[in-house]
Amino acid sequence: MVLGVSTSWAAGQITHGRDLVEACKALQVDGLELDYRLPPPVFRQVVTGLRGSELKVFSLHNFCPVPDSVPWDRVCAEPFLLSHTDREERLRAVQWTVKTMEHANDLEAPFVVLHCGRVAMDAELSTLMALWETGGAQGSEYQALLERKQAERRARRKPFLDALLWSLDRLAQEAQRLNIVLGLENRAHYHEMPNTEEYQILFHELEGAPLAYWHDTGHGHLMETFGWGNPTEILNAWQHQLAGIHVHDAEGKTDHLPPGFGRIQLESVVRLACRVGCPLIVELKAGTKTEDLRAGVDHVRKFMETVAEPVENPHETTSHSCFHT
Repeated sequence: MVLGVSTSWAAGQITHGRDLVEACKALQVDGLELDYRLPPPVFRQVVTGLRGSELKVFSLHNFCPVPDSVPWDRVCAEPFLLSHTDREERLRAVQWTVKTMEHANDLEAPFVVLHCGRVAMDAELSTLMALWETGGAQGSEYQALLERKQAERRARRKPFLDALLWSLDRLAQEAQRLNIVLGLENRAHYHEMPNTEEYQILFHELEGAPLAYWHDTGHGHLMETFGWGNPTEILNAWQHQLAGIHVHDAEGKTDHLPPGFGRIQLESVVRLACRVGCPLIVELKAGTKTEDLRAGVDHVRKFMETVAEPVENPHETTSHSCFHT
């Protein structure tokens, strides 16, 4: 069982890759996830800094490094959408994802974590949040609006789901060639993909492809808090295809907090990761203080020490080996 940390916390704080590697080494973790906010020069410095270190790279979060065509003030996890209905836009997303996969292969990282896009619609999140603040997820006005928006999502979904399948089919072919598993991450908001039903469709339509489920604890908390998904249901359904877990804490509508700083009970998730043999990656918001990062990492480490048990054969408990380098 291994513990890693995403470089997400350092975005905007550490501007040289060498310093970032040294900061991660000081945490005494097993390895890293390289975040989508790494500019190309910093990414190259990180690669150089990793040489001779004992840190492994477990995963890259798409798109990594920041694509050349994306200005810094527009950096986000989805500057290009795999679900875009315009073929040229979708192809751009595929091409840049392949570049991330090639970097992962060069670094002998087994996983690339994907955000799979969304159903294009006016999600009315600000209105929903205001109603949630007033009456909670069970408030009548909140429920009425959410039901209407979810119905709209269902009615609009097909072309975006078809576009996502098109993208993943092409990416799966490249992933086979590069010996990469693509981790499809559960998302925080109702209009994003995949939801529970869409995981079923994607894994069925692309059966045998190097695709896996990637669980995010904070996103799961938000799904449950706002009443638009059941993270336990998704995790239980796809635990046999679980590739990795983003671990962070959350309280109310705020996530990516250090573990132990919010309300998420992590023991069951850590126990599951131990059973299937997948990495736990502490993924915190940019700007997190180093001492809070360390406290969060230590919090997860203590759980790991408590629940750890031998895994006789990880290949029998998950359809994708977490370490095939």
